[in-house]
Amino acid sequence: MPSMTAHPPCHDFGPSAQEQADWREYADFAATQDGVALAAATWFSRRGNLDAQQQAEFAAWLAADAQHAQAYAQLKDTHRAARTIPAQVAARWAVPQAAPAPFPRRPLLRSLRVLPYAAAAMLLLSVGAGGYQWWQQQAVFSQSYATMRGQRLAVALPDGSKVQLDTATQLHVTLYRQRREVRLAHGEALFQVQSKQGQPFDVLSGPLTVTVVGTQFSVRNTLEHDGRLRVAVQHGHVRVAGARQQQVALTAGQGVSADASGRLSDVASLAPDSVAPWRDGRVTFDNVPLGAALAEFERYGDTGLVVHDPAVAQLRIGGSFSLTQLDRFAAALPQLLSVQIVRSGGANEIRMAPKAPAQAPAMHLSEK
Repeated sequence: MPSMTAHPPCHDFGPSAQEQADWREYADFAATQDGVALAAATWFSRRGNLDAQQQAEFAAWLAADAQHAQAYAQLKDTHRAARTIPAQVAARWAVPQAAPAPFPRRPLLRSLRVLPYAAAAMLLLSVGAGGYQWWQQQAVFSQSYATMRGQRLAVALPDGSKVQLDTATQLHVTLYRQRREVRLAHGEALFQVQSKQGQPFDVLSGPLTVTVVGTQFSVRNTLEHDGRLRVAVQHGHVRVAGARQQQVALTAGQGVSADASGRLSDVASLAPDSVAPWRDGRVTFDNVPLGAALAEFERYGDTGLVVHDPAVAQLRIGGSFSLTQLDRFAAALPQLLSVQIVRSGGANEIRMAPKAPAQAPAMHLSEK
């Protein structure tokens, strides 16, 4: 009788090499699990091939402990659920009919490793909804990352993907066997995704879901600051899903934003250097209100600059500025806008510059 570690027999519609590897890994996993559950699985996998004495042994096992009957009942429930698996999927696990093997009268087998391949494959089908599928959904990697105000962080993930976190950013990465998922709570991150066939990479942030296979893009969640979410693609392409089944496809040099409800904006064209400029220690503004520009600087550190006049806050500004040389930004403001910086109450207030007094008309004395 072949053990669980033996290679499964070859046949026209057997499992693929990857499925066999997954099956072996699952067998190793199952060998460490609860003995009652494994005994129930063993009985369930042979339930149609029991003679009279084996039926009596099975009945005695059920009566020996209430947990035995409960474990077996759970397998029956999952078997009913597994019947919903499409036939074409189930066919991949079909195996030649195994000759009935004598069922041991010694204590029940303690490990799935001693099940014949046909019985084990049958078991995977019969309890797939509760066992194998559950195992497939378990994370193989799970980690949270966060940056403080003014801090940035570069992270290499086990799948080969890379993530760069901007200031005040928090996200959680979970890698599964068949998919990869990142939940961006707030802040901004740039993703360089390693392409893996059959393992999509999803970034979830607020009401948005960004799905990629292999690309480089940024996702920004500043709902608490300006009520917006933004996605910008530097290389490759992504699919952004918003509210009410809205979806847009973005390619390199394109971006989209959304509000708190997930309503997507029109797709916008992006300048080549506008995707995550904070990687180079810079921030870029394109005709944005001065108040919004100051709020962006404040995400990275205390500027010491304040604006009280709404008219000043609405003045428009553009340009690329260093995040580490804020004094240059403050010094440039009076050259860019009609403002002045006045020391007031321990802070530097940006005010409208006083208008130059109108020049009085020249006096000309008439000659007599």
